[in-house]
Amino acid sequence: MKLMLPKDCPKIAQSTLEAIIQDPYITIGQLSEVLKLSERTIKNRIVLLKREGLITRIGSRTSGYWEVFNNV
Repeated sequence: MKLMLPKDCPKIAQSTLEAIIQDPYITIGQLSEVLKLSERTIKNRIVLLKREGLITRIGSRTSGYWEVFNNV
């Protein structure tokens, strides 16, 4: 899937989205470890991605998964 994000999208949000595309079942804690960022930073970036309409969470925090929309 080719990423076509807005030009003003922060690099951290881009790397977060790429990690979610690779593993839709990844948790915020795992994203934090993979990207070597704090969980708070990851949560902020996820809020940004949700607000932009790029991702949504399906299911619960522990057994759910991320859905990336095709407009990405």
